[in-house]
Amino acid sequence: MGNTLLVEIFLLINVFGLVYMTIDLSNCTIERSWKGIKVDCSSIGLDFIPDFCGNISDGFGLKLDNVSSNEIIELDMSYNRITDTRNNHFQCLTKLQILNLENNEIILNSWNYYKGLFSPLVSLLHLNLKNNSKNGYINDKVFAELHNLQELLIDVPPKAEFGKGFSDLKQLRKLDVSGVTGKCFLSRLEQRTFENLHQIRFLDLSACNINHIEEGSFSMLQNLTYLSLSFNKEMGFEGLQNVTYGLQFTNIEHLHMENIRCLVGPETELCRHHPAPLSNTSLKELNLAGNRLNWMEKDVLKNLPKSLEKMSLANNRLSMGFYTFEYRLLPNLKEVNFSLQLNPPSIVQKITENCLENPDLFRCPYNPLGNNSFYQSTPSITFYIPPKLETIYWESSRLFGTLGSFGISPHILKRIYMRNNIWFKWSGPVHGFENVTDLDLSTNFCYNISTEFFSNCFGLKRLHIGDNNLGKSLSLDYKGDTFRNLYNFEFVNLSTNGIDFLHEEIFSNSPKVKFMILENNKLFRWEVKINHMKNLSILDLSDNRLSTLSLQDMQDLENLFRTGDPELVIDLNNNQLSCSCRNLAFLRWLRNFRSHFKNYDNYTCMEDSSNLDRSIDVLNIECKSYLLWYITGTISGTLVISITISLLIYKNRWKIRYLRYIANKKFHGYQKLASSPGLSDYMYDAYVSYHEEDVSFVKHDMVQNLEEGFGLKLAIMHRDMVPCGDHAANIMDCICQSKHMICVVTRGYMESSWQMYELNMARMEGIEARRTLSFVHLILMPEVCTSKYPRTVRDFIRKGYYTEYPDDQMGNAVFWEKLKIEIQKDLLSCSLK
Repeated sequence: MGNTLLVEIFLLINVFGLVYMTIDLSNCTIERSWKGIKVDCSSIGLDFIPDFCGNISDGFGLKLDNVSSNEIIELDMSYNRITDTRNNHFQCLTKLQILNLENNEIILNSWNYYKGLFSPLVSLLHLNLKNNSKNGYINDKVFAELHNLQELLIDVPPKAEFGKGFSDLKQLRKLDVSGVTGKCFLSRLEQRTFENLHQIRFLDLSACNINHIEEGSFSMLQNLTYLSLSFNKEMGFEGLQNVTYGLQFTNIEHLHMENIRCLVGPETELCRHHPAPLSNTSLKELNLAGNRLNWMEKDVLKNLPKSLEKMSLANNRLSMGFYTFEYRLLPNLKEVNFSLQLNPPSIVQKITENCLENPDLFRCPYNPLGNNSFYQSTPSITFYIPPKLETIYWESSRLFGTLGSFGISPHILKRIYMRNNIWFKWSGPVHGFENVTDLDLSTNFCYNISTEFFSNCFGLKRLHIGDNNLGKSLSLDYKGDTFRNLYNFEFVNLSTNGIDFLHEEIFSNSPKVKFMILENNKLFRWEVKINHMKNLSILDLSDNRLSTLSLQDMQDLENLFRTGDPELVIDLNNNQLSCSCRNLAFLRWLRNFRSHFKNYDNYTCMEDSSNLDRSIDVLNIECKSYLLWYITGTISGTLVISITISLLIYKNRWKIRYLRYIANKKFHGYQKLASSPGLSDYMYDAYVSYHEEDVSFVKHDMVQNLEEGFGLKLAIMHRDMVPCGDHAANIMDCICQSKHMICVVTRGYMESSWQMYELNMARMEGIEARRTLSFVHLILMPEVCTSKYPRTVRDFIRKGYYTEYPDDQMGNAVFWEKLKIEIQKDLLSCSLK
């Protein structure tokens, strides 16, 4: 029985070996750089860790072309089905720096994490084991082998601990156990939880199902700069002080506690004792979004660290109180987010949420300032803000009422985003807005805007006030007082405001405008002066009721088209363009400058929804006399025909010259040779075409070798042509009377018009009479072998009708013998290609 068991085990090993050897690894991606090799084997269905050492003898080998294991610095095997690590194939990856095994099925136990597993990875800096195991334990002795590890991303099963072995990881800086990207079940945090992790700086505990935190749990992490406890919904504010207590002994800079309360429940109060320990830290960022926060106790903001630069209180239920006057006491605050106030969860979220948070056992002292006290104060009020605050987000918070006369101090605010509220009337003036560059008050149901509201916004560059109901207010501003002080204006969005008319002076003091968005309004006439806006690049007038533009408007726009930088683009899509004889001048102008009109091809006529170009063509017939149409048509037709004939003549100029020569010869009694003549029909064996500078080569080399040496008869221009005759006719006579044509191609030859004439006429002779081009043969002299050839020469070279003249004496005999054979070649078997 024992032998049988051994045989079965042996067979099992061989079967597994076969599986491993036959698995398809062709989808692995290899990326090379000067640093090393990155191997990406993610999402290819692996169920084992391949042997990157190339040890194929045990049946677990992996071959990757031109990949050496000691060059691999990054290995990604995420999103596979790997279940165990028993066959340690990391032993050769001594240079590996990044190892990603997330989203596999490697359980945290002694079978997979055994002594010696990571010991070969002496260079490993980053290890990702997220989303593998929801059960098991963390074997600290195994992870202690990674002496240079800097970042560890790992699951935390219930009751798992970070043992003493982690104290040996002196280089460990980041520990990510977040349940957002993995599996984390740290229900309790105690002082000893992180006692072996003094060295870490980044700790992500988000979504870890934490419901209890012992006081001082983080006090031992002296180097900690980033801590996230977000999405631990059952923790509640009851444990908030235990979180902050001890952080004064760390280097904390970023603290995230978003959604640490259930979605449904009573309103939350932030009391002085909650963040008190933070006052002695160097905190720069604080996130308390999504916590049903309604109110803060007096001095809460005052006691926050002065180093705070960014704070998020979004998605809460904040109401007014004394604390609203304390933001100014945060001297370095640059960005604060109040968005999504009073934004309750959906019914489905309320019903399906399974959350039981810790109750607040201690309440803050009663707030004597009621919620409505702010609105009962004097109409003009100054809000003192942090001296370095630059950005405010207060969107979708159901802020309600009139924006009356108020101010902010100091005057350093640059960006204000308050869209999607209910500020239905903007009276102003607003003070302290001199340095504001971005203002978003869109979607606020505003129906009235005072001409004084923006009077102090001298630095405003981008204004978003779309999706309101400002049409009536703006149409009454015939002097342009509303935007009179917006000299630095670059972007304005007035879309969806019910605007039917704007006076010409509305933007008269804003020469720097680049983008003007007026889509989805009711504009029926355009009179706004924009000729001073030399930087205007986008004018969006789509979805309005415009039927035409005045002559002055067309002239102004035309000037901008020609002089503007950058190029102006106008959108008139979905307007009510009038296609009538009266409006024909505008329609023609529109078509002439169609490149400046976005989606021009989609423009249609108001009368019949027909295509604009087609309608213009129809109007050109209907609105003008037939005489003028006939004259225009005749001139156009004549021009087209003339151009067509000219192009045809130019394209066939060589054929025309050849046919003219043949016709002239026929007139004088010449008979064209048969299409396949014999040798006796030709006077010469070859006609030599050459440039006059090469006459010495022809008379000495060619005559000596071909005529005297081989007995061939050559037609040579300077010797055999009839003097005082028509040169072009003489050339054609020689070509037609010669069995072959030999061209001595030099640089001068390619630049000579007469030699190009000879070559082109020879080409026509081959096409029309001989039905082959092989009777022409080029001699390419050494000086042109690397040159760029004219098209005609290139055609013969491409067909192989050429020989290169040798630049050494040893090749001369072979060359002349080869040329003799070419000349004596019978043309009867050749055909035109």
